[in-house]
Order: sequence, then structure tokens, then C-alpha cells
Amino acid sequence: MERINKYFSLLASLFALYFAALAALSFFDEDMDKMYLNIGYCALFLSIMVFTLDVKKRKKTDR
Repeated sequence: MERINKYFSLLASLFALYFAALAALSFFDEDMDKMYLNIGYCALFLSIMVFTLDVKKRKKTDR
């Protein structure tokens, strides 16, 4: 189960980096609607990453 949490956290961080890069490119193209949408997706995946890391930490302390 720890391995699944680790892979899910890694995958979420990669998606967050991808959407952050898209947001940066949208900023340079001056397309603010796409930029804010990509920032929202980036924040979503960052929160998923933090949540999975917290679940992993809680499972270690419960034992």
C-alpha cells in the first residue's frame, strides 16, 4: 500500500509540474483565461499530492 501511495504522489506531482509549465507558457502568450485554468489544475494536483503524502504519514504513525 505504501508503494501505491508513493506512485500516486509522484504521478500527482508530475501532473502539477505539467500544468504549471502550461500556465507559464500561457502567461507568456498573454492568454490569461488558460493561465488561470492551468493554475487551478496545478493547485488541484498539488493538493492531491500533499493529501497522499499525509495519508502515508498517518498510516506509519498508527501502527
